[in-house]
Amino acid sequence: MIRIAVAMILFIAAFIFCTVYFRSNIVPTVMGSAVAEVRAMCTNSVNLAVSAVVGGGLDYEELFSVVRDDAGNVEMVQANSPEINMVAREIANLAQANLDELGLREISIPIGTFTGLALLMGIGPEVTISVMPIGSALCDFVSYFTSAGINQTLHKIYIDVQAVINIITPIDEPTITVTAEVLVAENLIVGDVPEFYFGQAMENGGFLDLTP
Repeated sequence: MIRIAVAMILFIAAFIFCTVYFRSNIVPTVMGSAVAEVRAMCTNSVNLAVSAVVGGGLDYEELFSVVRDDAGNVEMVQANSPEINMVAREIANLAQANLDELGLREISIPIGTFTGLALLMGIGPEVTISVMPIGSALCDFVSYFTSAGINQTLHKIYIDVQAVINIITPIDEPTITVTAEVLVAENLIVGDVPEFYFGQAMENGGFLDLTP
């Protein structure tokens, strides 16, 4: 009975040790490799969506209007809400469709990576694991106002796409965030921009979110 009890204790201790070692050393290493590949695939999907919609860029005048008074002074920078919303929805929908098309993927990881030892990373025959990226994409327009000289302000329009991806694998289910910010239009405004716009932009680190 004593031998059986000792054997059971040793077995349980070895099981606990292996489990803890696997979770603390092997899982992070293996999932790091899997996450890197999935992140690259998802980033490419998001960038393809942006490129397909905006192409070589957007016409600034279709997105924003610089309103001036009778003396030619800038009164406001007015957003074309319907056009901005339409482009944002189109990019978000296409990015979502691209992410959905990824489906179940197989990623090959060298068996040495499963040891958790730095010296054996990337060594040995490859083991294939299945991953399923599931994500949702959101799209915003962001404006940057920067001084471009005396009485001149450069207004840059960026598309900011953010996708939250849940990676389902037999080992773990990490969540990653993929972002893409692309310059799509810019305009040099001659004249003083009202303090409400330019001042607020400076308080927020040089940019002002004008998404309606």
